[in-house]
Amino acid sequence: MEGLSTFKAFLDENYPRLDSKIDIFNKALLAESPQGFTQSISYFTHLNSGGKMLRGVLADMGYYIMHGEHGVEYADQLALSLEIFQSSILIHDDLLDHGNTRRGKETAHVRIFKEFNISNAKVLEESPDVMKDFVSGVSVALGYVGLYLAYEKLLEEYEDNPNIYRLLKQYNQMVIKTVEGGIMDVVVPFSERYKDQIPVQSPIPTDPFVVIENLATLKTAYYTTMGPIVLGMILAGATDEQTSAVSDVMLDAGLAFQIQDDLLGIYADWDDLGKDVGADVAEYKQTFLYAYVKANDEEALSELNKFYGDNTIDIDGVKAVQEIFNRTGAYKFAHDKMEFHYSRAKDRLSKIDFLDDEGKALILGFIEYLEQRKK
Repeated sequence: MEGLSTFKAFLDENYPRLDSKIDIFNKALLAESPQGFTQSISYFTHLNSGGKMLRGVLADMGYYIMHGEHGVEYADQLALSLEIFQSSILIHDDLLDHGNTRRGKETAHVRIFKEFNISNAKVLEESPDVMKDFVSGVSVALGYVGLYLAYEKLLEEYEDNPNIYRLLKQYNQMVIKTVEGGIMDVVVPFSERYKDQIPVQSPIPTDPFVVIENLATLKTAYYTTMGPIVLGMILAGATDEQTSAVSDVMLDAGLAFQIQDDLLGIYADWDDLGKDVGADVAEYKQTFLYAYVKANDEEALSELNKFYGDNTIDIDGVKAVQEIFNRTGAYKFAHDKMEFHYSRAKDRLSKIDFLDDEGKALILGFIEYLEQRKK
């Protein structure tokens, strides 16, 4: 696990500096906000801190492994842009998923609801959706503000960088792919759950594994594993051939990571994740586990759907779902697929010839860092 220790050392060295800079950014954003807007933007800055800063560190790492002509801190503003982008889409994700906590604190829409909640029964009786509409409107708008703040930072800091056009083009592609994945993550479960009741044709093809793999790649790999490191490489002047080789590695790692996340969503220790275990079942999320049962065992699928969509699912219900996945072979299928993509990522990395030993060790260490995740 030499690679893991190499990556952890890089993470430990760079995280504190990025964390300090994001704090400075948040304070400046509050101080410079227009009169009457400070409270609203505070919901964004509240969330825009306390994260793992993993994407930011990966951006620094991408610049570092290409031996950019400046020190690694030159990539810090790119790193902060990615963290701001992450906070922006989390506001939207939490709203869609009805999440109550994020990074150990209340989500933005929960804070907005608590601070503006109307207690007048007459108002609520006349306009029952008034709070829902208000909270949704402010949350969505805040997410948009964050997205453009992230983009503005790139333009301000790297206007003179000769690679700015390629950087912005790649950044835009990452954003587009991530949003595409977010839309799929809403439409696909809805279409599966109500396929007999909606007039439009289901987006899920005959082979459900195709759309699940696309979903996992778009919603996770593009902006969690591949996007940040490739952007850092581009900032340092990496060629298209070089970024393509690393993209292949990181897309495999990202797909494996999403499958791992799906497995943890069902099989993680209840004491570690608590109510989050089984959340994918309650939300009818489409995963390789579900797709395998759907493709191979109609009777088991009918049994599984007694639990899917149940917002009150408890530990006994989760254990019943686990038993179905174990019995049908769905767990083995998903676990083997995860291992395949982690293994292929490492194999592809070993064949890259333009990275030195330290660069390869850092990427390998990141992959091993993902593999060791337990919650």
